[in-house]
Amino acid sequence: MGVQQAVNIAIFGMSLRVLNELKERVISAVPNHIQVNWSNIAEPQLDILMINHIFVDSPNIQNLIKNSNIKVLRLINNIEKSSLIENDILYLPINHIHSLHHWLNEKLSGAPMLKDQPQFDAIENAKPIQHKHIKDVLDEIQNPKNGKIQIFNNDGLLAIADPRNEWLWQSPDYQSKSTDLSLNYTYATQNNLSWITDSQQQDLKQWLWNLIWSSPDFIELCPASTSSFYLEIWPQPKNKIDRQNILRMSACFAQGAQITTVATQLNLSEQYVRLFIGACLATNYGKVIKDHQTSYQPKKQHNETEQHFMKKLFGRLRHRLGF
Repeated sequence: MGVQQAVNIAIFGMSLRVLNELKERVISAVPNHIQVNWSNIAEPQLDILMINHIFVDSPNIQNLIKNSNIKVLRLINNIEKSSLIENDILYLPINHIHSLHHWLNEKLSGAPMLKDQPQFDAIENAKPIQHKHIKDVLDEIQNPKNGKIQIFNNDGLLAIADPRNEWLWQSPDYQSKSTDLSLNYTYATQNNLSWITDSQQQDLKQWLWNLIWSSPDFIELCPASTSSFYLEIWPQPKNKIDRQNILRMSACFAQGAQITTVATQLNLSEQYVRLFIGACLATNYGKVIKDHQTSYQPKKQHNETEQHFMKKLFGRLRHRLGF
């Protein structure tokens, strides 16, 4: 089996539509002898980062750039300069790939970043962000010591939040109800806040709870070792389809309950219940407790046919005995 050179590239902070378009353009522009591996910014062997310019000054991004040999290409929307690259800035939209082809050749040609890799290696080999990292991000999003912050993921800006006062303003461009583990934050400048006056103010924790609930990747926020949970604050679900189940789980865990007991009693999967608890733990709506601290005791449900039979039997007995 032959080998070919490979490069790890991450595209960060763009909408899904732009993300897919950029991937197509890069594949067309990269030298033929190089295999492109689409990566996450958490990839320790990242070679090239293409990033929405509004996130470049983020402390997390700056720290990443300063402590690595990553080549950075900033992305800015500018129709008049469309497709051009100047000073490591690519102006969108891309109508031709000449400048991109030249930039990639320049950055990749003879660079130590190129690695031998078997052709059969998967292109999508990005390593997931670790559980500890996402928990830290969620804690900081809710840290009252922080001023206004931007909440974003790989698709772009999700919202502006004010952790100190527990308010949030969702970006009008963010239409999805879920996210993945690329969720992150950075501090907001005055320029970032221009649109929030026209956006509805929401409760930060409730918004965050609903976001996590709608994102299956966050199930590990409920550790496998967790067996019992006590709910202190009831969530306010936005998803009408799941609302009944969420309220039923809330009623059980508000008494302190075991996960397996609730799953069995409500006829729900344990994974479904753990996602609920993970969202509650992430937003400090409850706490893990010991099994002996639980109070919830499921009521025994009799089959309706059995109840009807017993009622009819007792009626006949009363009649025969003259009661």
